[in-house]
Amino acid sequence: MNSSLLALSHLERLDLSFNDFSGIRIPEFIGSFKKLRYLNLSSTNFMGGIPARLGNLSSLYVLDLSDALHFTSHVDNLDWLSHLTSLKHLDLSGLNLTDVPDWFSSVNMLPSLQVLSMSSVGLDTIPASVVHVNFTSSLTVLDLASNNFNSTLPKWLGNITSLTQLDLHHSGFYGVIPDTIGDLGSLTFLDLGGNQLEGIVPRSMVDLRRLKELHMPSNQLTGNLSGWLEQMTNLIILDLRSNLFNGSMPSSSVGKLSNLTELYLGGNSLGGIISEVHFENLTRLQVLDLSGNPITISIGQSWVPPFQLRYVDLTKCQLGPQFPEWLQFQTQIQVLSMDYCKIAGTMPAWFWNISSSTITALDLSNNQIGGKLPSSLKFTKLERLYLKSNRFEGPLPTMLPSTVQTLYLSNNSFTGQLPIWPHVTFVFISDNMLDGGLSSSICQWTGGLVYLDLSKNKLLGQIPYYCLGKSLQNLYYLDLGNNHFSGEIPHTIGFLSELQLLQLKNNSFSGEVPLSLKNCTNLWFLDLAQNNLVGSIMLWMGENLRQLVVLRLRSNMFFGVIPWQLARFEQLQILDLANNNFSGSIPHNIGNLNTMRSTSQYSDFCSDELDVFTKGQDLHYLQCNMQLMKSLDLSNNHLIG
Repeated sequence: MNSSLLALSHLERLDLSFNDFSGIRIPEFIGSFKKLRYLNLSSTNFMGGIPARLGNLSSLYVLDLSDALHFTSHVDNLDWLSHLTSLKHLDLSGLNLTDVPDWFSSVNMLPSLQVLSMSSVGLDTIPASVVHVNFTSSLTVLDLASNNFNSTLPKWLGNITSLTQLDLHHSGFYGVIPDTIGDLGSLTFLDLGGNQLEGIVPRSMVDLRRLKELHMPSNQLTGNLSGWLEQMTNLIILDLRSNLFNGSMPSSSVGKLSNLTELYLGGNSLGGIISEVHFENLTRLQVLDLSGNPITISIGQSWVPPFQLRYVDLTKCQLGPQFPEWLQFQTQIQVLSMDYCKIAGTMPAWFWNISSSTITALDLSNNQIGGKLPSSLKFTKLERLYLKSNRFEGPLPTMLPSTVQTLYLSNNSFTGQLPIWPHVTFVFISDNMLDGGLSSSICQWTGGLVYLDLSKNKLLGQIPYYCLGKSLQNLYYLDLGNNHFSGEIPHTIGFLSELQLLQLKNNSFSGEVPLSLKNCTNLWFLDLAQNNLVGSIMLWMGENLRQLVVLRLRSNMFFGVIPWQLARFEQLQILDLANNNFSGSIPHNIGNLNTMRSTSQYSDFCSDELDVFTKGQDLHYLQCNMQLMKSLDLSNNHLIG
């Protein structure tokens, strides 16, 4: 950056935003542009701090330094700000201000300030009380989001009555919302989300009649929605997700907000019955999230909604047993989630017609929906399809759109062979009745498959060795457990260098564990239990598979001694060698399995499910609750000593 810029002696506006000045400091000579009114250095990646000479720009109206410094650079003081008495817009977001001793005093010297943005700057203090706030009558936008104040909401905020936007999300505020919030009658935008606010919403909130967006998700707010919410008739977006609101949702509260386009009430404890009356005035509604509430949605089958929704999440609401007929009039839905909604019966024929044009994500899991899927879904725009734990039957669709990435079809009654789906990335089809082999299908899945779960089916034959290192080389999760596979584990398994989980339990695999498996150095889960495998434990396991957390070889025909190298598994929590033909003594260094012997070290691994046989019980763990489980089983061998 050349100082010849100083020849522009009448310069009033300098915008260098979104360039990359990595390696140099902000030039001191910028402070010499006496007539500069606008300076924007946002997202410029300068090194070092901010030159104090910027305080010479006394004519400056706008100063934007958001993300102007490399993340390793610190700002040690803001005293120079006090000289910018004409400043109206100040944005310091994304800078590291952890070393600034008193940020508020510096900012409070700017009497003309209208916009102050200091989000994600590492602030951890905010004054509880202030004698005088200089910008009380001028400030319209205050953004202190994503800091860590660990404080109650300061009452002096209520003195800034000119505020139209207040953003304090994820800033470590706790306690109750003060009554003084009602003094901010000019607010159109308020975000208090992601804090630890508690108690009921103060009645003074009804004075915020100009509010268009109210965001208070992820707190511990309680009480019901009536008595305050119905007064905010200008609301366009209402987000109260993940709180502790309870009681019923009377039509006289939310139902009066006729300007609403987005309604988020998921993750509360709201109950009662919702009917057509609640929605008759919400003609502009596009987003509806009532998920996780024990609400009964009782709507007549002939009801025609007054809105067109884009996003619908009714997870765990009581919708059934009938499939909601009113959805056939919704022609713009992109995301539809009706998980755990007690819906039964057969999928209506009209559904695939309305979903074909717009729906990209569909979740109907954990219901009792039956029927067959269309033989082709290529006409849809689906990216994610979740139908697990239902009663779907018949063959799987032979054709999918190229947009599909995730298929979750587990725990149904699908039959037939696995189709050719060349574009899928995440596939879960466990616990069905699929049969046949794999050679005619997955070898042609060339779109970058990374997650494949075909467990608990009736699949048979050998794993096709010739496609493991080609079509499936990006796999990091492979579960073929509880099938009828036979033959040797292909040596090409070693080409799956990204593999983290290999589950082959309860099949009829034979032969030795291929030496090439030592190339899978990212493995943390290896389960070969209940097969017909032979040979000894390879010494390379302790050398190459150092990340293993779970190793299960039980119920095979392995023999030989248990090598002392297994003690090198520093992360191991489950070691099961039971029901084999191991002999000799237990390695003297078995006590060196650090994680297994520790009472405080737990790995953060996560498995959808895991079998642990211990003390005569076959325990089946679900989801990510395995972190505390530790098990060592050497029983039913020929050990001595």
